[in-house]
Amino acid sequence: MSSSLGSRIREARLQYGMSQAELARRIGISKNAMNDLEQGKTEDPRLSHIVAIADQLRLSVDALIGRKDAAHA
Repeated sequence: MSSSLGSRIREARLQYGMSQAELARRIGISKNAMNDLEQGKTEDPRLSHIVAIADQLRLSVDALIGRKDAAHA
C-alpha cells in the first residue's frame, strides 16, 4: 500500500469500489472533509473517523494507518 494515510484510504476505497461521497456519507462527514483526509490536508484526523473508515472498507485500523507489525508495537 501507499505511504500516507490519505493515499491508503483512497487506494482501499477505490479497491472497494466506493466513491468519496459515499464513504463520507457512511461515516458522517462531508465530502470536502473526506477529500481533505485523502489529500493529507487534515493534520490530525479523529480516531473515530479512522475507525469508521476502516470498518466501512473492511480493513483493520493498523492496516489503514500503515502499521506493518502491529503485534510488536
